[in-house]
Amino acid sequence: MRYLRVTAQDRSGSGKADSVLLHFYQKNLCEPDEVVGEAIALDISGDGLSDFAFAADINRDGQIDQADIALLKLFANTYLQLNWFNKGASEQRVLCMFVGNHGKNGKPAAVCLQFHDRCEAGGKQSLVYSATAYDGGSNGRLDSFSNTDLDRNGVADKADKELLKTMASTFLQFKWHEK
Repeated sequence: MRYLRVTAQDRSGSGKADSVLLHFYQKNLCEPDEVVGEAIALDISGDGLSDFAFAADINRDGQIDQADIALLKLFANTYLQLNWFNKGASEQRVLCMFVGNHGKNGKPAAVCLQFHDRCEAGGKQSLVYSATAYDGGSNGRLDSFSNTDLDRNGVADKADKELLKTMASTFLQFKWHEK
């Protein structure tokens, strides 16, 4: 199984996330999970948009190019709106994303987002909340979304569905899933 682990951090102390770290994991049977790739985006200006992005071949097309940078920036800029980040270099709060299941045609049918928080130093991470985007028709279009307050403003609304749609569709463009 493959999954993406995302960590956002407020390294500047501004009270807002300014870095988004992506770690692409391969889960191996009877072995520790392996980091296969990573990428980072930085918001130096504090405007909620990535100013710098450092990525490998995250869209898995065999080239490291501007398409990878654009994809990373889209993902990171959306993630920065979620208000799920850590103070300093901490990795207490993380998001794990993965394809939950596949349709009969082999295409991803559900993209799962799981938000974890480690309540104690050195403790296990607990699932705090989750969200899922579905492709009900197995046609490559996400068309149904769980009712989740992704931006943590106290209301699950249309803005949250758009954030979920963008996060899930961008994750699928990473092609970091298996069938």
